[in-house]
Amino acid sequence: MKSSRASVLGAILAALAIPSPGASAADPVAAPATVSAETFFRFADMNDVRISPDGSAVALLVRNTAGHRQLAVMETADMHKVKVVASIEEFDIAWTQWADDKSLVFGLGDENASAAETHGSGVYSIGRDGQNLRVLISFNGSDTGTATGSHIKSRTLNPWEYSFAGILHDGSGDIVVAHWSANLKLYAYGSQWTATVPLRMNVQNGSLSEMGKGWPDHVFGWAIDGQGRALAGVRVSEGQTTLMAADGAGWKALDQFPTYSPSTASFEVEGAGADGRIYISKATGSDGARALYRYDLAAGRVEPEPLVSAHGFDIDGDLVEDYRAHKVLGVHYDADAPGTVWFDPALKALQAKVDARLPGLVNRIDPAWCGCAQRVLVTSHSDRQPALYFLYDRSDDSLIPIGSSRPAVNPRQMADTDFVRIKARDGLEIPVYVTKPHGKGPWPAVVLVHGGPWVRGWHWRWDAESQFLASRGYLVVKPEFRGSTGYGDALEIAGNRQWGLKMQDDIADATIWAAKQGLADPQRTCIAGGSYGGYAALMGLVRYPELYRCGVASSAVSDINLMYDAYWSDMGEDYKTWGMPVLVGDPVKDAAQLAATSPLAQAARINRPLLLAHGGLDRRVPITHASKLLSALEANHAPVTWIEFKDEAHGWEKASNRIAYYEQVQQFLDANIGRKAEVAAGH
Repeated sequence: MKSSRASVLGAILAALAIPSPGASAADPVAAPATVSAETFFRFADMNDVRISPDGSAVALLVRNTAGHRQLAVMETADMHKVKVVASIEEFDIAWTQWADDKSLVFGLGDENASAAETHGSGVYSIGRDGQNLRVLISFNGSDTGTATGSHIKSRTLNPWEYSFAGILHDGSGDIVVAHWSANLKLYAYGSQWTATVPLRMNVQNGSLSEMGKGWPDHVFGWAIDGQGRALAGVRVSEGQTTLMAADGAGWKALDQFPTYSPSTASFEVEGAGADGRIYISKATGSDGARALYRYDLAAGRVEPEPLVSAHGFDIDGDLVEDYRAHKVLGVHYDADAPGTVWFDPALKALQAKVDARLPGLVNRIDPAWCGCAQRVLVTSHSDRQPALYFLYDRSDDSLIPIGSSRPAVNPRQMADTDFVRIKARDGLEIPVYVTKPHGKGPWPAVVLVHGGPWVRGWHWRWDAESQFLASRGYLVVKPEFRGSTGYGDALEIAGNRQWGLKMQDDIADATIWAAKQGLADPQRTCIAGGSYGGYAALMGLVRYPELYRCGVASSAVSDINLMYDAYWSDMGEDYKTWGMPVLVGDPVKDAAQLAATSPLAQAARINRPLLLAHGGLDRRVPITHASKLLSALEANHAPVTWIEFKDEAHGWEKASNRIAYYEQVQQFLDANIGRKAEVAAGH
């Protein structure tokens, strides 16, 4: 691994091409369809922009002239002073964080690599001045051959047993690493982790020290305060989640509740605040939406009043903190759009000023950790605008541009995304995001189903996939069907054991709604998704062939029973044993239901054109799912187009693979519901 000093300043200056807020809507702009797939699906030009603890500098990742991502530091007092502090010739800097005012930590990656070529990340430290590069956790388990700095072999940790877990805020510059332990009996097909133990690491010499004694097993999440005290841990075992609290030299169990079935007793630990208190999210109200609370460890109970809540949305809470004053200043949250609740009056007033200067954008303010700096970092975005970065100077109310994450994206060529709630056939409220192409509808439509499925799939922000499809003239309908998280426990729990049933009905109801609104052309609608979304695309063709002219399924589950039986899958045994019977169905008791809702068992009913794509190295949904389904479809002479990325896993890591995939998706859609389909039909 060789160090590189290819010029980064030109790349930074190019990224400073922030669109002018004063641009006239009448100014000519090229048609959205002229924007290349590469513009949407290549990695961002600038990311991980972070203000230093004392506010005197900003760290950022940006491409050099050779195309690799480097770590640069910009002085806030003179933003023309930009220095490349870390650059590795054949790799990209994947992420970075400040350890203290004078040093940073970062990991490596390769944005030109597929899953088969990915080595790992590792953890490195380097001075803010670009000196003293040190390897803390190895890149791939062997000597990395770093050309600069010191590779302290006696202190370098194995990446298969250790990972970066966070930074401390006590001025020491130390970080937290997690030491993973595993059940060695299961190593043959991928280790099954049994616990993590947090350790304090000195980034100057790589030395480790214990942060406590008597760590309990099956704990993977720790609430560690800025002073390095592990206040609480979250234990997950045999279908139960237990909050563990430090108790002298040991640990005691406080609350316990089912892991895989939310209840009035369940909550999620968000972390320890700068005030040394534990913050959790817990269901409240009739819809079960989760609000942010404090948890009193001494009393072993949740404090009665929520700090932040939003009707119909879960608040998980990203705390904004002043570590010098040991105060929580506010909470970043995500509702129908991201926002911030400020407890600090000065920052609340500052938010109003920034919003007035940057109308139409979501403006996230991140002050320095010390709470003392005049300049704060502002990250601004919208549904049409990828992230822009600014510094706001409180002394003179000036707004200073840092750069753009994607300067090649013109927001005027992008599409609007709206958030609505619709009623499913049984009356349950279903959130839906709709991205509308330019012009007037009804448009040919793609119903895009998120993976998971127990995640929040969509957010109000620039989304490459949605914008790419809209630029090609397709309406994009993105339902948050039952089982989705982020909108209250009522919606999430309603998805239990409903794969292919009511979950599928919700997706169909969103499809019908879009047509009734005059948005989607009911004769030219396709269903698409990846992972669980790919499963739903297949089941959409099985159960609702009258709604969908075609389907696109990538990394898709095709046989639910195979999820239980596949010993080469990376899904944990606790999830298979305790989670899947609750969430998906019991393979014995629900055998008939699982057969009826497995696309492989129902393959004879799939007769619409299908694009089926899979990664040869997928361990989350092994390629056996796709190969068995492909054989069944070909035996039935179904119209199927097959794509295999032999070097990819669960999704496409390599930018060129992503671009190639979406170009083939475009061709498939054009042939079935787009302009080529119109011509073929004689319209």
